[in-house]
Amino acid sequence: MNKIIKNLKFVIISVILTCVSFYSTNILALSSDWVVNDKSKVRLISSKTNSDNLDSILLGLEYELEPGWKTYWKSPGGGGFPQNIIWNNSENISQIDIEWPTPNQFEILGLDSIGYFDEVIFPIEIKLLNKNKLTKIILNTNYLVCKHICIPGNANLYLEIPPGKGEYTNFLYDIEKAKSNLPLTDLNLSALNDVEVYATKNSQIVEINITANSQKNFINTNIYIHTPFGLPVSNPINEFSFNLKSINSKFNFNNKLFSEESFPIEIIISDQNHNYKFLKNITLEDSISNTPIKDPLIYILLISFIGGFILNLMPCVFPVLSIKLMSVLNNQKGAVRLSFIYTTLGILFSFLLLAIFFLILKQLNLSVSWGMQFQEPYFLIFILLVLTIFTLNTLGLFEINLPSSIKTSNIFNQGNSFFAKNFFNGFFATLLATPCSAPFIGTAITAAFTQNSLTLFLIFIFMGFGMSLPYLVVVLFPRLVSFLPRPGKWTIYTKYVLSILLIGTVFWIINILLNFYNLYFVLIFLIIIILFTLSVKINYFKNTITILSLLTLFSIPSLNFIKSENVLKNDENWIDFLEINIANLVENDQVVFIDITADWCATCQFNKINVLQSKIIKEAFNKNNIVLVRADWTRPSKEIDNFLKKYNRFGIPLNAFFSSKYPEGILLSEILSEKELLNSIEKMK
Repeated sequence: MNKIIKNLKFVIISVILTCVSFYSTNILALSSDWVVNDKSKVRLISSKTNSDNLDSILLGLEYELEPGWKTYWKSPGGGGFPQNIIWNNSENISQIDIEWPTPNQFEILGLDSIGYFDEVIFPIEIKLLNKNKLTKIILNTNYLVCKHICIPGNANLYLEIPPGKGEYTNFLYDIEKAKSNLPLTDLNLSALNDVEVYATKNSQIVEINITANSQKNFINTNIYIHTPFGLPVSNPINEFSFNLKSINSKFNFNNKLFSEESFPIEIIISDQNHNYKFLKNITLEDSISNTPIKDPLIYILLISFIGGFILNLMPCVFPVLSIKLMSVLNNQKGAVRLSFIYTTLGILFSFLLLAIFFLILKQLNLSVSWGMQFQEPYFLIFILLVLTIFTLNTLGLFEINLPSSIKTSNIFNQGNSFFAKNFFNGFFATLLATPCSAPFIGTAITAAFTQNSLTLFLIFIFMGFGMSLPYLVVVLFPRLVSFLPRPGKWTIYTKYVLSILLIGTVFWIINILLNFYNLYFVLIFLIIIILFTLSVKINYFKNTITILSLLTLFSIPSLNFIKSENVLKNDENWIDFLEINIANLVENDQVVFIDITADWCATCQFNKINVLQSKIIKEAFNKNNIVLVRADWTRPSKEIDNFLKKYNRFGIPLNAFFSSKYPEGILLSEILSEKELLNSIEKMK
């Protein structure tokens, strides 16, 4: 009897505990019923029991899949489709925002796909119409699960959330855990320094390029792309810096998949050190490969070759061409062919050095740009010194000789440093060419700085061959030398006329240096050159004075009293780029024209004098109320550098129009024309 009573008590206590447990679970665990489908089940879970008198409620849409089965991300790739949620029949709801956790890439039925496996919770924020009313959530979700086959699923989910003060439910931890797996959207909270994306198109391919720099290493990094077009999964070509803190990823897609030129894009960068989401509106730019040449590498190498050749026609290179012409006039016709071979070697060697230099900077995650060395005073002083020596030598004030042991060697068998002079002519021509951005050069340089290391080297070598083309023609067809007139008095006059080009270049370099130093620098430089010239001419303490002159000249940047205090000023009617925000101007329905220039950029000065300062263009700017913005990049500027990178430019000039119609801007050619500017202004209206 006692045993029966004891067993009865146990049953009663168990029932009471079960009821209490059931009641407690319903109070602290607010959820819909599971909707069970083949290989999956779905339900809604709430973080609180009531709305808590707030304007929004945090829910979770929870999927449980059988082992090995998977469901899909918003851009699922091949063979699948993402979940589709309909909530129109809900009550007291103004908006539903669903967030997608960072997915995984996998293969199903031979197709690369992106999605989730086992279990996933999608955090959902419900915006309420009235926080004091009962909220009825009625969701219908269609989804797909796949393994060896694919099975569609459908779930009608219902959940009521009463108003009033609420308590946290048992699902709060699960929902918060799901939120912690969401990619970050604030760059400052991530390990990343910057992320950039741009896209180009040709007749067949759209190429999406993503570049990211980080404080931490990129290890086994996955990059997922979401666009309105439902793109398939594309395995990117990834290029990493030496320290693994920079990544460049290139994705290729069939251009028939893109129905619009401008569209929003979402990028997720995910690995053990990163989980970040980047959003941007981008516009497809015309690709350099939109030509009959199907291989884009062959095309860019052709562009590099042509660009290198055109550099010979740019004003930056005129001084060296004058030096070369004078050397031809002074040499026997039989030696001209050999001198051109040596000059070609100098050009190719200098382009190879530039490629190595830029590759090292790129791998070290440092800023690279065409002509960037002209922002450094030490480099400018070196160029000024060499040009001055060339000028004095051309005017016959002294002769530069190497030691006899070197001059009598086979390679210098012409005597008087024949090889060194011609080789250095080619080398120096390349250095002077870097502040010039000729047609095709911008395209070639952009490709060099955004492609892999091998492509960078090939581009620079082909640019070298292009610049060497005039010399190679003479090497291959030496009979062309016979067309040169015989030496006479005209050669002496020509020599002095060409010397004027060198003198003009010396003044140009001094003018650039006056952005860094005051007139005391010019005075010190003149004294050094006079002493140096006299010592060489009369052979008096030549070596000592030469060494002291060099030490003095290159110690100038450390002297405070010669540093310039002048602030770079723009011309009248032009606003300083660093003082305004272009996006704000565009939001106020203003049309903006930006000119990124520098004193050392010869192409920029050509555009300024021949186009931007022309009467027609000034009147057009004034008539259409164009806001004129100028960025002076004579000195290094991080803000200007970042702006150039944003538009995937690695050199100047950069000229562009911005308006509410074209907020991303329309970039113009390196060499401007009045017609191009006038057409662009009409397009902005």
